[in-house]
Amino acid sequence: MKRLAIIGLGPRGLYALENLLYNLSKSKKPVEILVFEPSDYPGAGTVWNNNQAKSNWINITERELTGIEARPEINYFGCEIKSFPSYHQWCNFHLPADKPDTYPPRQKLGKYLYERYQSIADSLMQHERFSLIPNTVDNVKVVAKQLEFTTKDQSTFICDDILLTIGHQNTELSDQLKSWLAHTSESNDKRVFTNPYPVERLNSLKNQPHLSIGVRGFGLAMIDVARYLAINDYGNFKVVDQSTLKTMYYKVKDYRLKIVPFSLDGLPLAPKPINQIIDSWYQPRSETLKTFEHYLKDKTHTHKTESGIDFLIQSFSKIAADIFCSLADKTIRNEESPKEIEHIIKIFLKDSEFTHLLLQDETIPTYNLIEEYIQMALGNKRISLDYCVWQVWRHCQPTLYKAFSYTLLDDETMNKVINLDERSKRFSYGPPIESMQQILALVDAGILNLSYTNNPDIELTAKGFELKNKNGEKTEISVMINSVLDSPQLLKVNSKIVKSLLQNDAIQPIHSELGIETYDDAYVKPENEDRTMPIAVLGRLAKGSILGVDAILECFSSSVEHWAKSFVENRLD
Repeated sequence: MKRLAIIGLGPRGLYALENLLYNLSKSKKPVEILVFEPSDYPGAGTVWNNNQAKSNWINITERELTGIEARPEINYFGCEIKSFPSYHQWCNFHLPADKPDTYPPRQKLGKYLYERYQSIADSLMQHERFSLIPNTVDNVKVVAKQLEFTTKDQSTFICDDILLTIGHQNTELSDQLKSWLAHTSESNDKRVFTNPYPVERLNSLKNQPHLSIGVRGFGLAMIDVARYLAINDYGNFKVVDQSTLKTMYYKVKDYRLKIVPFSLDGLPLAPKPINQIIDSWYQPRSETLKTFEHYLKDKTHTHKTESGIDFLIQSFSKIAADIFCSLADKTIRNEESPKEIEHIIKIFLKDSEFTHLLLQDETIPTYNLIEEYIQMALGNKRISLDYCVWQVWRHCQPTLYKAFSYTLLDDETMNKVINLDERSKRFSYGPPIESMQQILALVDAGILNLSYTNNPDIELTAKGFELKNKNGEKTEISVMINSVLDSPQLLKVNSKIVKSLLQNDAIQPIHSELGIETYDDAYVKPENEDRTMPIAVLGRLAKGSILGVDAILECFSSSVEHWAKSFVENRLD
């Protein structure tokens, strides 16, 4: 009997396990399954664990979690695994289209995922062909066409196949972070946190009224950090206008905490539209998306294109221009024709430095820029072309993720596609309006300082760090928090399991800046095409072979279903 190891049981690993069991139940082929997950909440994993702070919010509207569908009942070799409801059924979700979208704490979705796993475990744990091993796998090597791997406690296992779904992995620290750590290593007053999560590690900073804290990064993780630190014994947030979610930060005691965020470009996130009605302004018609998908698949799957992404930019620009023009007086459009709008969008997508009267002026003060984006998200201000473009892109992302997974594109072209999608994320992965209202509230309360957001000069000082902005203004901080999450650059990942796979020539990167190269059944492409490699990879580490690995809904995607079906049909003969 073959033995399969699933390494990592977060949401993607959970869905892979469910689909595996479903396909095995139909085929009647036996296999022994070992699952390795060190966290206390299998199914949720680390990112969605049930025990994290409630101040960590999801950044996809709860309305869009329709993609987490119900699991059917499964009869696995006499083991009855009960059906489990969809996320919306589980929490009895209902929200009128004109009400503000909800963005619950990540722990709420984590609770659902953990309960969904437990409903499997309650049946499977008594089955001789299934084991959950609460340990970390550190080393993997190929031995006589099988895989031998060692866990953190030095236990050794032999398997025929491995599915790797380990999600986000830390990479080697940058030279900047290394220098900061060295600078603070012998001081109790100066501190550096190289990772913002779990935010509970920052607990020693809470309720410290006189600290000055720098936050490297100006994205979603920075918001989680600021919100966690600000909700304390000294103050909290209060929404003062339910229609706009305008928020104030009230202090119950004297509180002089200073938080100073900064990034390479200093640009803030743009919030998503406040409700379903306004969000629908940017939604392409289903027929348009189908045509778009067929066109992209024809370009990316049936033959190799010339290096470049003009085919993507041209096709998408037409969709975005049509929507922008359809919004008429809701936009800042002047007398430009649809063709002119389409041409402007093409230039904008090719050149991140391009400026135009139809594009939001991003050189205005950061506070005002955030206000502008909030008003657009509320539908209270005429929409700039860039805000519209990226919201349309967000609605097109599921189509893009399907069309650009396991393509015939060359590595450089795929990297350009990924970079364009990454560029969109200030908007497409933007936070709820309430998060950005909280940022403004913290500025109004004198806690958050936006004067140094744009790539300040940083000097190491006796008291910690001195930040100097473009105007020559300076501020001193004693604590630095890195909130920039690593991209999946395989050659820089420093987890033991990935290093062992690279060292043992079991995996190779599709591109020096990307992840592991895989076939469309998720199995690793070996360096020598004559060899077969019994290792499949789903998720973040396969970035490059697939697109959209960071989205929670992609954990429940067709690529996971395809791996399970292919494994049962082709690997168990």
